[in-house]
Amino acid sequence: MYVPSEGPVDRFVPPPGGPHRLHLVEYQGGLRLCEDATGLLVGPTDRRLQRAGLYVTNLRGAAYYQAAAKQADLRPGQPLRLVPEPDNPHDAYAVAVYPNRGNGPIGYVNKQKARVWSRVIAEGAQLSAVSLRGTGSGVKCEAVAVLAAEPKVVAHLLSPRPSSLPRPAFLQ
Repeated sequence: MYVPSEGPVDRFVPPPGGPHRLHLVEYQGGLRLCEDATGLLVGPTDRRLQRAGLYVTNLRGAAYYQAAAKQADLRPGQPLRLVPEPDNPHDAYAVAVYPNRGNGPIGYVNKQKARVWSRVIAEGAQLSAVSLRGTGSGVKCEAVAVLAAEPKVVAHLLSPRPSSLPRPAFLQ
């Protein structure tokens, strides 16, 4: 039901000037990427996503930011803000994640991925972020997963998947 991890490194890279060939679909209480042509899910750790300008991670530090996360609306599809923290004493590449409305961070991009994300942001990329997994306001949130990409890409990924495409494999 998942796209095999081996294969062309540019499998998810859209054609020049064309839209991404992926959409986000509801899956087990969250959102997952689904390949348009095959209906197969794309694993969030698939290394080819980054080549397509798609960045996915689980947030770190949930225990420290649990109060902020409980107050925030982190339901799948909700917008989030990425805030690089080059002066962070623990990691010069730190990227904090904030709810769209709220003052406190809800967690951080893990250190390995934060190096890439902070570099992409420093190079001038405008990244929009959305929750892939989380809870609504007032509900304890154990884990938050985030997808970031250019704003028009996020809008495309969140748009309804055309009914003319093959059904997602997990629904067959």
